[in-house]
Amino acid sequence: MSRAKKAIAKILEGRSDANLDFGDFCHVLERMGFTRRSGRGSHVIFTRPDVVEIINVQPKSGGKSKPYQEDKSATSFTNTRSTPNNMRYELIIYWSRADESFIVEVPELPGCMADGGTYEEALANAKVVIEEWLATARAESRPIPESRGKLSYA
Repeated sequence: MSRAKKAIAKILEGRSDANLDFGDFCHVLERMGFTRRSGRGSHVIFTRPDVVEIINVQPKSGGKSKPYQEDKSATSFTNTRSTPNNMRYELIIYWSRADESFIVEVPELPGCMADGGTYEEALANAKVVIEEWLATARAESRPIPESRGKLSYA
């Protein structure tokens, strides 16, 4: 089995860990039909016309992929939600032991996630990723979801 096929199987079966090479992860997304474009800094953005999520990924130090991004990518093929435009979105922030960082999810923007070593860094990175998500959606003529207020309850 080729290296790419092993990586695809690992991601789709939920067996991904902190040891997948970021280049291999990007190659997997391209093999799955996603179009790659550069984002700010080390961010890489992937889109596919039939997938609602705009996948924005960034390598960890050491050139490895981030497990939460692998997991989210594996589930991104079935979400088809779309609503009108607005710019205020709910953020879900939590600590990830696997990634050793804070993770920020933006549930109303499919596939939009960020991370940071500190809570504040994660929030700052989320702002960048949200801006990139919206810019990519506009460039791809995709619908931009309207903010619906509080979605989750703790």
